[in-house]
Amino acid sequence: RRFGTKCTACQQGIPPTQVVRRAQDFVYHLHCFACIICSRQLATGDEFYLMEDGRLVCKEDYETAKQNDDSEAGAKRPRTTITAKQLETLKNAYKNSPKPARHVREQLSSETGLDMRVVQV
Repeated sequence: RRFGTKCTACQQGIPPTQVVRRAQDFVYHLHCFACIICSRQLATGDEFYLMEDGRLVCKEDYETAKQNDDSEAGAKRPRTTITAKQLETLKNAYKNSPKPARHVREQLSSETGLDMRVVQV
């Protein structure tokens, strides 16, 4: 009992007479062999992804999660458009001091209405 085979999902012991499912070196109870996202029990022939820690994800949920990750990774911040007046203010400030101190950059940010990061760059 202490040293016998344990289910990867629930960590409970598996008696030698019980039917199990295997995925690589991992062993599961029949009812534990299920997708962690949708809880659908996986059957023989179902395509699934095996995570490093032994968790199972059905193909549909894995592809949905992957598409969501790809769409979030591609989202970029819109470009900042600087008006002529803002540009003139920034040029004058940087002409006087090529590396302005933080308080000067904060003042420029409030004067121009631009983000601190934009003023710094």
